[in-house]
Amino acid sequence: MNEELGSRASFASRLKRIARTAVPFLVSAVLLAYVFDRIDIRIALDYFTLEVILRFLPPLALFSGLTLAIEAQCLHRVVAENAADAQPLARTTAARIKAASYLLGILNYALGAAGLSVLLRRRTQSSVAAAAGMVFLISLFDIGSVLLWVATGGTLLNTAVFGLRLGLVGFLVGLIFAGFAFLRAPFSMGPLDVVRELPIFRAPRLAPPSLLIEIGLLRFLFVGCFVGLVGALFWAFETPVSGVELAFNVGVMLVVSALPVAAGGLGTGQIVFVELFKGVAPEPQLLAMSVIFSFAMILSRAAVGLLFAPEFTREALAATREEQADG
Repeated sequence: MNEELGSRASFASRLKRIARTAVPFLVSAVLLAYVFDRIDIRIALDYFTLEVILRFLPPLALFSGLTLAIEAQCLHRVVAENAADAQPLARTTAARIKAASYLLGILNYALGAAGLSVLLRRRTQSSVAAAAGMVFLISLFDIGSVLLWVATGGTLLNTAVFGLRLGLVGFLVGLIFAGFAFLRAPFSMGPLDVVRELPIFRAPRLAPPSLLIEIGLLRFLFVGCFVGLVGALFWAFETPVSGVELAFNVGVMLVVSALPVAAGGLGTGQIVFVELFKGVAPEPQLLAMSVIFSFAMILSRAAVGLLFAPEFTREALAATREEQADG
């Protein structure tokens, strides 16, 4: 009887994992079918030229190297400031474990963060909560940086795309600042101190101001690299675009891409890209640009992970599956 129940539980767990992996790809397929039905794919294919791809490759290579260096520096510095909870992490090791998490991040941002936490915990001999807290600290600055890019661009454009109001963006940025104020307040908050003292909040609670400023600037630059890469894509297609509009639209794109809806942002990325840049270029060209951008991100990040840190990539995939199964 117990064996039968165990077998059923194991089957249900496997089925759950398969569904969790398959659903994003199914969503991507449905959304892409919708986009290709709405926009003539035959016209879009005319924009796929070798010249465009060759012009885009150098900025893509520069983007990949620079963003990985920023990621490594952020991890190195955050771990260094948490010496009581983690052993030192060299920048090269930090770069490799971040590269390894890219493959999981292709599915969705949260899965990539989970894989990074696992590898960080194993390489620094830290606890699960401490590793998650360090990744959480960096993620908070990611969210804040994206919202700041959106708010800055939106203010200068005086626009509201998809009903996105700057008041809402300001509110979300305010929540992040309020969260830091809550965690770092120098006085007791009574029963709420139990929440503030949770191990997962240790990194953001105890990080010195100099570290917060450094990580904030690095993550703002990190988001700026995405803005620059999309700008390079327009340059490759010889299509002019306003820098302000670019900053705002890329910020919105990053918000949407972080949603765990579609695999690698395929489908959602095409719809959002075409809608945001409507009027800058013909829709078939925008569709071609969005497809090139999505596949460039997927292939470049997968290549970095598999070539730069293959053993870490395998470890991240296996460990994440194990922890999902245990959960």
